[in-house]
Amino acid sequence: MTVANSTGAPSVPDGASPLTLRAPATDDVRGAFLHLAERFQPEEARGLDARWVIDLHDHPVGATTFHVRDGNILVSPGAQADPDACLRTDAATWLDLVSGRQDGVAAFRADRIEVEGDLNLAARFETMFAPGPEARRLLRTVETTVKGVKLESLVAGSGTPVLLLHGLGANKVSFLPLLDGLADAHEVHALDLPGFGKSDKPLPTGKRYTMAWMADVVHGYLVSTGLRRVHVVGNSMGGRIAVELAMRHPETVASVVGLGAAVAFDEYQRFGPLLRFTRPHWFGAAPLPLKREWVEAGIRELFCEPDRLPEANLRAATEDTWRSLQDPASRLALLACARHLGAEKAGGRRCYWTRLSTLRTPSLWVFGSRDRLVRHRYAARVEAALPTATVDVWDDVGHVPQYEAPERATTTVRDWIASVGDERA
Repeated sequence: MTVANSTGAPSVPDGASPLTLRAPATDDVRGAFLHLAERFQPEEARGLDARWVIDLHDHPVGATTFHVRDGNILVSPGAQADPDACLRTDAATWLDLVSGRQDGVAAFRADRIEVEGDLNLAARFETMFAPGPEARRLLRTVETTVKGVKLESLVAGSGTPVLLLHGLGANKVSFLPLLDGLADAHEVHALDLPGFGKSDKPLPTGKRYTMAWMADVVHGYLVSTGLRRVHVVGNSMGGRIAVELAMRHPETVASVVGLGAAVAFDEYQRFGPLLRFTRPHWFGAAPLPLKREWVEAGIRELFCEPDRLPEANLRAATEDTWRSLQDPASRLALLACARHLGAEKAGGRRCYWTRLSTLRTPSLWVFGSRDRLVRHRYAARVEAALPTATVDVWDDVGHVPQYEAPERATTTVRDWIASVGDERA
């Protein structure tokens, strides 16, 4: 997401060590580009053909382009036209990033980087290079294949494993604030679910994109990466998949945290039979005349007060979502998932709420009082179906708590993991 503070000056988070404040020498800045290229790891860029522009807005060096192709890297002065991602920052921040004094995710949270273009590729840039000499933690991209589907995740930190599952229409970048906040004490995996981000997008045939299928794919990811007893945090659809994962594979899940987690929606039950017995998602294969302003309006609806976020953030999220929706495979995956969520039964012996009552994994549910997609009245339904659950409603928060209240979300998840660990000790 694009990040820019009101002054354009680098900011330092509370409690952080002082960062470089002097105007960096031109030789130092140019040397940083070359030193970074020397740390390039071809095996971490397999299959990539992409260009990144690093634009130092406050320094004579200006813009530099990194082009990665066929396991090679080319560094050239200037900004090539139409890069896949552009990272705009100041020279002092650039030196901090190259040295490892600060990583890209932390700089993102500190409002020191502005990103345009492909947000996933922007996040991946740092993971293609060996860590700097002063690096405190390692960011890496992990690729796995489960059920014939290639999955991509961003991994940071070490310790108790935590898995982050994004919502419908989003990708792993939507969890960057929480990944940064938890990675100092945990090994955090932010996963692109099948059909989203940089993961494969298979056609929605058979049981693909049902919540059960998605949960089984996630379980395969945990097995392939050697993770057990994982704390799974999901936003929206990701929360629904986290619950399904805990019910189908309880041995792999230590706890579940749902942030605006999707449920069986009462308001969609009249459409349930139609969704279950038809396949409207195939209309996603047709061209979609979608305007950027429509996408931006939809994104604004996710937040209680969208003006809390820098306008540049909303522009970048809009562009990223609009680009994704230009891909028919992405549209088919999104609509197939939406169909299965809307078709979830809210009544009967095998309905969602009856199945939820069988969940034995510790769970924490957070609902936003201003969430327009998953209404906070579902908090009472969860408490009734699952009396052992911890349920909370946050005032003045919308559908994406990890972005709208990142510090509170980080503290809440961190404290929850500690309490579950204590209970099981």
